[in-house]
Amino acid sequence: MGPIHLLVIGFDEFRPTGGIAAELERLSDAGTIRIIDARLVTRRSADSVLAIQVSDLTEEEMQSLRAAAGALIGLGAGATLGSEGAAALGAQLGAAAAEAADIGFGAAAIDQIADELEIGQAVILLVIEQVWASNLRDALVDSGGRLLHSGYVNAEGLMSLGALLGAQIQQES
Repeated sequence: MGPIHLLVIGFDEFRPTGGIAAELERLSDAGTIRIIDARLVTRRSADSVLAIQVSDLTEEEMQSLRAAAGALIGLGAGATLGSEGAAALGAQLGAAAAEAADIGFGAAAIDQIADELEIGQAVILLVIEQVWASNLRDALVDSGGRLLHSGYVNAEGLMSLGALLGAQIQQES
């Protein structure tokens, strides 16, 4: 399985064009990503909310993903607790945590988001597997590597960095 990526995208004035769905479908069909959970939540009027959910996973695949997440949580708990018995207990706790916490976005989270939206606003929530990264990850691990940090650089971040540097230069002058 590739890395899992969570994105939350907000729209002050949602203008559906079909382009977002088409691009997600194209990336999914190409095997670049796998959509674990995609939700569109938009407030249409004071008493009308539209919520649409899409996933590439079958229920069986979702259960398998929950089990894998539980096993990883258990490994972490067991490593921290430091014994074989603790590792087994950690695995049980991890499986219960993964089963209790829906992989993706549960109904309570969607309801809370909908309550906070103004008319015309929307939120897209995406949980996607970066399928393209699986082989690269395996090659890195086979070579003895481990992930030390992961993040994204975007236009807004670069502009913020520029503003900080500009302020620093101005302050030094």
